[in-house]
Amino acid sequence: MKPSTAPLFRREPSGTGSTLVSVADIRNTQAFKALAAQTEAELLTRGLDVVSVAVANALAHNVTMVADQLGIQPRSALRYIEPSAVADQIAETSTVDTDGAHTIHGVRPVRVDDRTAYMPGWVCSRPLMALAQAVKYPSNNGDCRTVQHAVDLIFEIGLAIGVESESDAAGLPLGLLDEAAEIIERVADRIESNGWSVCPCGEEYGQGEADTKVPDVLRSDADLVRKIRAKADQ
Repeated sequence: MKPSTAPLFRREPSGTGSTLVSVADIRNTQAFKALAAQTEAELLTRGLDVVSVAVANALAHNVTMVADQLGIQPRSALRYIEPSAVADQIAETSTVDTDGAHTIHGVRPVRVDDRTAYMPGWVCSRPLMALAQAVKYPSNNGDCRTVQHAVDLIFEIGLAIGVESESDAAGLPLGLLDEAAEIIERVADRIESNGWSVCPCGEEYGQGEADTKVPDVLRSDADLVRKIRAKADQ
């Protein structure tokens, strides 16, 4: 049975009527946990690392929908849930350009390359500043998903610098650099294509002129991040 395409990643109420056993009651069953584990494995094959609670919420929502549609209890509805179909649903809904994807949390690309790029500590300031700028724009323009991801990367860079506090160099995972460059460039694109402003208050006091200059600066920072990343392949 095809899963519902209703919003993901939030707890949905269980069905009424014939659903005598609530979805909350079956979350701790071995059958539900097995479906969740299989769904997470399916997501990894699609290059997505999704927090467990988000996967469970998506499964619970689909169980409720199936139970309501068939007039059966959630426990019985579990047999109709296909992990690959739920993984497809999550992947499609969380695609960056999908309508509403900016509200979805807990989805990260899988970091396949576990190598680390070492660079002078001062070089790390560029991606840090670029990500900080990247946080300002989505936070003021309703894209909480990008904010969360960028803040996570800022913390990760800061942690790497802190670990190497007695050294002149810091090691950053290549996956982090890939994600940072992608976010920085995506924010630059949104400023130009979606009219994002650092302050969309409606009152002009010079932010419009600043907004026109930011995309080029951000793309320059993204290029630098990619050059740093490329050194690991040399």
